[in-house]
This record gives sequence, C-alpha cells and structure tokens, in this order.
Amino acid sequence: MDTLFVAWQDATSREWIPVGKLTRANHTYKFAYTRGALRAPNFQPFGRLSDVYATYESDTLFPVFANRVISRSRPEYADYLRWIGLDNLTSDPLTVLAMTGGVRGTDSIELFPEPKRTVDGKYRVTFFARGLRHLPKTSLEAISHLEPHTRLKLLHDCQNGFDEFAICLATMPPSYLVGYCPKYYAQDTSNFLREDAGAVDVQVKCVNKDAPLDMRLLCTVTAPWKEGYVPFVDHSDFGLLHRETSSA
Repeated sequence: MDTLFVAWQDATSREWIPVGKLTRANHTYKFAYTRGALRAPNFQPFGRLSDVYATYESDTLFPVFANRVISRSRPEYADYLRWIGLDNLTSDPLTVLAMTGGVRGTDSIELFPEPKRTVDGKYRVTFFARGLRHLPKTSLEAISHLEPHTRLKLLHDCQNGFDEFAICLATMPPSYLVGYCPKYYAQDTSNFLREDAGAVDVQVKCVNKDAPLDMRLLCTVTAPWKEGYVPFVDHSDFGLLHRETSSA
C-alpha cells in the first residue's frame, strides 16, 4: 500500500472532501494537497505542512499521519482487527492507515487507499457504509441480520440535491436502505453502473454489531477494470496542487 488520499470532513456540511495525497516510493514519503483543499471553505492545513502548494518529502512518515497508526498496546486494538475483518494487523504504517482510516475521535480526518487493479483485472474497494446514523431503526435492524458475502444493491440516490453521484446501498427484496457509498468512491462507481450495471458487484464483508455506526457495515465493491481507466480522473478534488518541493 503506497498511495493514500486524505479526506477532511466539513463540520457544517458534514461532507468528506479529499484534501491531500500521501505516497511512498523508495522509502521516501511525499505529501501534497489536492484541489479539494481549496474547495473546502473551512479547511486548515495540517500543522507544519502549512503551504497548500508545496510538495513535502520525508524519510519518515509525517507526524500528523504517524500518530494515527493504531498501536498494538491500545485496548481497542483487538476490536479494530475484528471490525475490519482481519486476523492480524501488519506493522506497515500505510497499510494500517488504509485499513483503519487513521480515524480519531478528536478530529475529522480519514485516509483511504487509491484503487489498484487486482491480479484478475478487477476494480475492488472495501469501505464502511456511510450515513447509518440517519437511517431508521428498521434499516439498522436489517443490517444486524446481514451475513458475510450477502449481495447488496447499488442505487443512484436521485433525490440527493447535494451530490449527483450519490449511491445508496440496499438489501435485496425485501429492500432496506443500509447506507451509502463513500463520496470519494461514488463518482467512479456511478460510471461503472452506467456502463454495465450487471458487472458491478457489492457484497457484505462483515457486520460489527458492537462497533460505532461508522464502522458497523463493511462492504466490498467489485467491477471490471477497463482499459484506460484511471481512478478519480473525473473528480476535480483529487487533482494535485503543485509549486515546489519542501523538506518536512
């Protein structure tokens, strides 16, 4: 895992906006802000990474991200393993951040991986369903009865006036709304559905009945990785802001 994007949640709109890109190559970490950082009206740069037009380099993981790598000594460590569907957690920091999101209760930052083509030529992303706190009790009850590998439906949320690409997750008949696809994956997923909805598959990976709602339902979406496809290329928030290279 060598490329992660950083999303920031606006406290007013509750929208998650991609604001940065973290990469690693030849043991060197790089961080650059994306155009989403300019679109987000209340966003403030991360600590010493104060220039949104600079590209930062470091031999070690930047502190703002390093302190988000969950420690094995944390009491919730075992729960995190179970909630993300793993038996053990690698010590590689970027892999850990990709799996856990680096989420802390004290702020609104989340890291997520750039989709990579699988060995069998597929697009595959795993994520926690969003928006569960806004669902009725009947939907939460339906989630509690889902089993691993249960197939779900992806539906365009035509009534969403804030995001034209918003995608709902629903159970097969009887149909219950069980969440939403994360905004930063929604546009590409919407394109896949428009091109060939029958080739897009979404399944439950696990249901964590004792987890917070934002880690309750873990899903995996799989679709064909067509020739020439580039993740996020149609989403302007992911474009990098460039000017110079700085040392962190």
